[in-house]
Amino acid sequence: MTGQMTHRERLYAALACAEVDRTPISLWRHFGGIDMTAAGLSDAMVGLQTEYDFDFVKFMPTGTYPIMDWGGETVWEPNHQGIRTVVSLPVSRPADWERLVELDTSRGMLGIVNEALARTIERLGPDTPVFQTIFSPLTTARKLAGPAALAHLRQEPAAFAAGMHTIAAVTERLIADAIDRGADIFYAVQNGSAELLARDEFMRWEFEYAQSLLRNLPASTRVILHSHGDHLWFDELADWPVDGINWDGQEFGLAKARERTTKSLLGGIPAQSVLRNGTTEEVRQTVIAAMADVSRGLVITPGCVVATDTAPHLMRAARAAVDAPRSAAA
Repeated sequence: MTGQMTHRERLYAALACAEVDRTPISLWRHFGGIDMTAAGLSDAMVGLQTEYDFDFVKFMPTGTYPIMDWGGETVWEPNHQGIRTVVSLPVSRPADWERLVELDTSRGMLGIVNEALARTIERLGPDTPVFQTIFSPLTTARKLAGPAALAHLRQEPAAFAAGMHTIAAVTERLIADAIDRGADIFYAVQNGSAELLARDEFMRWEFEYAQSLLRNLPASTRVILHSHGDHLWFDELADWPVDGINWDGQEFGLAKARERTTKSLLGGIPAQSVLRNGTTEEVRQTVIAAMADVSRGLVITPGCVVATDTAPHLMRAARAAVDAPRSAAA
């Protein structure tokens, strides 16, 4: 291929498993302590992209943003993941699911996140895709109730289903809000493991909701699916209406994943090991090896968030590695 692609052209081509001028890359992290205002979050996201020139921005609101307007209370206690500590859960009893009300996504924490997203997209311009982090309804349910959510799912399915209906309605609005602002969708699932859900539970409470939320999106909207954990229902996840798959788990790597799906794959750089604790050369070689494992339909990313104490020179090494000629993998 001749000619240099824009970030958007390169990423969209990779998601379509088409030819690219080089392998796209993105790394992402939380910004705990400064991500609670629209200005602070937008400044952080724009600053990260300005520093490293990634091929897409995974928008990174606090991971508790979906539950705060339902009464979830959090505090910021510095940690290397950059995540807030939940000190009070909105749901403790099965009956609480039926008391959830549909939220106005233009107000409260949801409104702050939407405003930050709009600012970020405007500041970065049309050539840099921004993917809004949207948690699956069941993932949000577990954030609302903690471990009790899955117990309620099994013991009081009617009450739990009422809550899921409300959560899904708000999730649908958040997806529409993101698309209206010019974002694509990063759909995050934290319940895709057989360690948490039997297959029939996974299909009922994750797959069916994903189908409803994602199957009729505009053709111009790209969707990246993220799933967390080991013993994933990977073959089932690969059937979802998404463009690419990103996962955090040690069960298998890119080459094995390519044997199981023809969809674009996002991964290749372990955020909590080599990217955090390795050398510049180890990071470079890890990226080169990933590009050798998957020749087409690859985006170099972490499986989950990059630690906040990751050295900038290691992030720059990952970014520089994709610019190396393909012959460097030999």
